[in-house]
Amino acid sequence: MKKQFGTSRFTVALLVMIGALAITTTASARNPKEVKMTIEDDQLVITTKKNKNDCPWRQKRGNGCIKVKRNEKSELLFHLTGNTKCNLGNGTRWELNAVYLGGYNSDDKPNEFGFDDTDDADYDKVNSDFTIVDRTSGQVNLTEKSAKKLAIYNTNQYEYVVWYKIEAICERSDGGEPHFATSDPRVRNSGTD
Repeated sequence: MKKQFGTSRFTVALLVMIGALAITTTASARNPKEVKMTIEDDQLVITTKKNKNDCPWRQKRGNGCIKVKRNEKSELLFHLTGNTKCNLGNGTRWELNAVYLGGYNSDDKPNEFGFDDTDDADYDKVNSDFTIVDRTSGQVNLTEKSAKKLAIYNTNQYEYVVWYKIEAICERSDGGEPHFATSDPRVRNSGTD
C-alpha cells in the first residue's frame, strides 16, 4: 500500500511539472512586448518608458521602443489606458484602430509610413516578419483588435530597424469624418542569424 501511495504522489508531481513546463514554453513562445498609451489633450501619448521591452541603452530611442532579441518571436501588444473621451468636434471616444510600419533601417522617424521606397528584398523581410496588409501605407495585419487593445505578431527572422505608428480614431456623433491621432516609436529586430 505504501509503494502504491508513493507511486501516485510521484505521478502527480510529474504531471504538475509537465504542466508547468508546457505553460512556460507557451508563454516564452509568445514573448509579449507591451506598449501602453493614453489620450492627453486629444493626442495619443506613449507612456511605456524607453528602457522597457529590451530596448538597447546605447541606441537612440524613445518611449515605446521595442527590441525583439535574437532567435525570439514576439507578440506586440498596444494598450490604450485611462480616459478615452474625445473632446474634438462632435467626438465620442478614442479607440485604437491600426498599426503601420515604415522607415526601414532609418535612424530617423519617416515622414511617410509604408514601403514604396524600400527595395523588394528588404520589404520582403518586413512582410515575412509582420505580414503587411498594404505596402503603400505599411499597415500591418492585426492578430487582435478591440477599442483599447491591438496586437500584431513579429516572427523576427531578419535583423533591421523599422518604425511603427499606432493610430487611434475618434468617431463623430454627427456622422462626419472621424478624427485621427497617431504616435510612432520603433521596433529593432535582432533576427535569427
